[in-house]
Amino acid sequence: MDAATFRSNFPRQLRYWALHCLLNALPSLGIALGWAQLIRSPAATAAMFTAIATFILLYATLTSWFPPAADRSRLLFRSLDLGLKIRAVISIFSVFGLTDKNHLVFLPDTWCGLAAGFNVDWLSRAFGYGRLNLNGSHSNSVSGFVQIYATTMLEGLILSFLLLMISFFALIILQARDRRKVFSPAERSGEPSQP
Repeated sequence: MDAATFRSNFPRQLRYWALHCLLNALPSLGIALGWAQLIRSPAATAAMFTAIATFILLYATLTSWFPPAADRSRLLFRSLDLGLKIRAVISIFSVFGLTDKNHLVFLPDTWCGLAAGFNVDWLSRAFGYGRLNLNGSHSNSVSGFVQIYATTMLEGLILSFLLLMISFFALIILQARDRRKVFSPAERSGEPSQP
């Protein structure tokens, strides 16, 4: 793809991914800022929003450079779009689950965040940066910012992997539906198919 096509695709992809990334980040932000009280730490809050902005830019750049991912008529885009819609519904229902601490155990963002936190904590201790501190007491330091940023990025990667799995199954379903349309008796005889 040439640079002119990239420049024309990028603003649209940036808007698309900004909407989806922010919507999908809402449950994790609610857990981190509300329940983990990281809202008291400006550095931790900045680290989380910086990681979200990183994902927005990454996805917008990838889909601008890779035309099949941005072509709305392609099966790849349709499956990714369906996966994003399913993830958006999960995110919206997860936001309602934030009202009670007992509901947090049922949210996928909780488990992805815990997995990311444990891994970043282990890596931080292994490289001598100390424990990952999620209570915000030392998150004003550069290492606190880096740890929260790394945790948010890793959680985003885990959630992205889950999105890819959802999109993969959506791809299988869409292919099966398209195959049924093509090979249905009404389509072969030229008659319009019945809904």
